[in-house]
Amino acid sequence: MTMAAYDRVKGFVSAKLLEQLVGVIEEDREDRLITLFETLARVAPARYYRESFMQMARNARENHPFIGVFRRLFSDLHPNCRKKAITNFLVNWVILGRGIRDRKEKELGVHLPNFMVISPTMRCNLHCRGCYASSYDHSRELSFAELDRLLEEAKSLGMYFFTFSGGECFFRKDLLDLWEKHRDCYFHVYTNGTLIDDEIADRLVDMGNVAPMISVEGSREETEARRGPGVYEKVMKAYERLNSKGVLFGFSATCTRNSADYLVSDTFIRRMMDTGCKVGWFFQYIPTGEAPDLDYMATPVQRARLHGKIEEWRNRYPVFLGDFWNDGPYVDGCMAAGERYLHINANGDAEPCVFAHFAVDSIREKSLVEIFDSPFFRDIRDRQPYDDDNLLCPCMIIDHPHVLRETVARHGARPTHRQAETILEELAPGLDSYGAGIRRIFESEWETTGRQKYLDSMKKEDKPEALERLYRRLPEGHRIQ
Repeated sequence: MTMAAYDRVKGFVSAKLLEQLVGVIEEDREDRLITLFETLARVAPARYYRESFMQMARNARENHPFIGVFRRLFSDLHPNCRKKAITNFLVNWVILGRGIRDRKEKELGVHLPNFMVISPTMRCNLHCRGCYASSYDHSRELSFAELDRLLEEAKSLGMYFFTFSGGECFFRKDLLDLWEKHRDCYFHVYTNGTLIDDEIADRLVDMGNVAPMISVEGSREETEARRGPGVYEKVMKAYERLNSKGVLFGFSATCTRNSADYLVSDTFIRRMMDTGCKVGWFFQYIPTGEAPDLDYMATPVQRARLHGKIEEWRNRYPVFLGDFWNDGPYVDGCMAAGERYLHINANGDAEPCVFAHFAVDSIREKSLVEIFDSPFFRDIRDRQPYDDDNLLCPCMIIDHPHVLRETVARHGARPTHRQAETILEELAPGLDSYGAGIRRIFESEWETTGRQKYLDSMKKEDKPEALERLYRRLPEGHRIQ
């Protein structure tokens, strides 16, 4: 922990506790996990995280399968990668960042997200079916100086975790210099993996604060059908290279009508774990960008099956899994428009979501605080959760598509690439039908077990704004006692 880190946390936690925490991290012993979680709980200024880390300590005592993720971090990662994952992600972002954001929100009177997605380039060496990157203008991508300023501005507001996407990030060699310069942050990088050679992998080890998430469509056949011949083998080589060097990495899989059945198989998840993946992200195909296709979307039944399978896997396998659409109850619903995150595209436009390609503001013209407090973003946040309180159907693009249409029209948001408006126009009837279908499927689960499970988790939250948001659409008789 650097002196700069100590300076940031004055008024939150003591330097002595931080020193104790670093001592646990630097001991190469997985049997110290209980001590790690208990120390993190003492460091955390927010009750939600204090109680969450104490629960993780109890899970470690009981050897819950999820704790196996952390055992793998200790046993498999290079010491530098392990230390950065814990200090930058868990301490700087989760714990200290929350304290800074809470303080800044009161000072500025503006709601602040806890992270952002940045796409510094939309250039790519592949041309995958259903990808939106090629639809963007490639001539005005963000410079190193602009990216550096953006990260500094975000850090001053308590953000220390950033997702980088694109395009293909490793097209930009200067991004490695950027990530190295901001050594107190943690970077989650979505990539096709084909450009990660030994030189890049060695540098990732030296930095320790970058975790590549490499795209795979499940099987070899589906990966190459979507991404091109030979790509599957290159992805497997990238996994092997990163695993052998001790870099934290994971997979990113898009659930389409074609890939959905294989993605929910135990064969797939075991294959990913065998490669060394410790993280896995599942996305739904969204019909946007070039040649948007409603028939390529997973059906509501396929999406619901994925949700059920991931919940099952979390209690069986030592891998962190994120289900971007179905995990609404874990992140309080829709995260867009600065509620928890936003997307800065390669032209500097501030989009509410990676898949909602409309903007009113640009980081080239306004500060982040001005963007977060814009009428466009505030309107979207004020409508969350949309229509009802069912957080299993959180999305304004595919679950409640009328919300995106209405807010874009009300604020005159401009499309950020050609074809962006297709999702508001030609595809509207199909998306309305899809949204109605997924809400019917998830209604029973939410009413019987989902709502109460979420309410129980919110008993740890001591931030009034979070509870006020919860109560907007909560039926009578369900308030937290």
